[in-house]
Amino acid sequence: MWYKYWWMNYGARAGLVHTARALYALNWMDMAPALEYIKTAMNLTVVELGTLVTAFYVGIAMFQVLGGYLSSYIGDKTTSLIGLLFVSIFAITSGLSGNFIELIISRFLAGLSAALFFSPALSLLASIVPENKYAFHIGIYNGAFNVGGGVGIIGWAILDQYMGYRIPFIIAGLATLGLFVVLVFLFRNIENIKTNKSDIFTSFKKVFSNRIIILVAFIGIASMVSETIIGQFFVYYLESIKYSIDLAGSISALFLIIGFLGGILGGYHFSRTKYKIGTFIAINIVLSLSLILIGFIHYYIFIIIIAIAIGMITVYGMSITYTIVRYLARRDLVSLTLSFVNTLQLLVAVAVPVIFTLIVSSYNYELAWLSMGVLGLVFLPLIFLARGNLIKVVPS
Repeated sequence: MWYKYWWMNYGARAGLVHTARALYALNWMDMAPALEYIKTAMNLTVVELGTLVTAFYVGIAMFQVLGGYLSSYIGDKTTSLIGLLFVSIFAITSGLSGNFIELIISRFLAGLSAALFFSPALSLLASIVPENKYAFHIGIYNGAFNVGGGVGIIGWAILDQYMGYRIPFIIAGLATLGLFVVLVFLFRNIENIKTNKSDIFTSFKKVFSNRIIILVAFIGIASMVSETIIGQFFVYYLESIKYSIDLAGSISALFLIIGFLGGILGGYHFSRTKYKIGTFIAINIVLSLSLILIGFIHYYIFIIIIAIAIGMITVYGMSITYTIVRYLARRDLVSLTLSFVNTLQLLVAVAVPVIFTLIVSSYNYELAWLSMGVLGLVFLPLIFLARGNLIKVVPS
């Protein structure tokens, strides 16, 4: 019977990877609506909240390369499943944490676990979908993050109001654990891509010393800045300018959920446009300018329009970066290369919540949003150093 073997279809298997990506994001973004409750329950300052958010990014940044190494050594499928398992475990311990120290450790370890999932899962996706569909599925994969994150913000904002912030963390962890069990069973026949062990360290050196890969990571930083600061602090910011919790949560969820459409349309467009490098630059410029606008526009209709635009462009920008990296990487080093790029970007993202909250505390929100946009623009001139090499490897 065909329905007994639906999971053998590449679309269904890719759909399960995208679902895992969505749950991964839910466990990432469910912190945002909980911040106000955590602040009250633990009597924290806004800078301590920034530190709490940063702990997750420190974990994910520090262990991106470890995720890439494990993927090369034990395989992309095995590494991504291990990462998903531990994301679920530390989501649960986040809900069980009794004080600030326990919570910040749980968030750090959740970030560490997320690092083991992200790039190995993207590499696993390359084993599932045809090569000519990969750019499109990168768009869906990134869009799935926004769907999961949007559900985490608006759904968990509601749950937090009625259940407190602890139980929703546990619910998210249990849902992720359930999907892990399903994937272990259904993915048992998918190839587990590894690098020849004798070639691992030579391959590492080639990836880490590749100037073009490093340049691409920083040129595309605007999407990471946008995802970090809007995903984690947009709810809190809108509440600070007198939006209700429901409206703030809804607008923030819209930013994330609309990103799914941005991922699909962006992946479709990028796979077909012959102006790939120009599109890469244009997307980052528009995104950076949009971040600056947020601090100067408070009327809710315009805020909604900006949230929709930034949500779509953020995911498209990330999809472009990852697709270009795929063009630059050897097949068995896709996970390692993506991990390296993500590490470089997360090293910037780690500082973003702290910079943002320090500027807010010392000056105002307008200057804080301006600094986020400038951060996205400052690396764009690096394209002049990378353009010649990118023209050779990026198909037009």
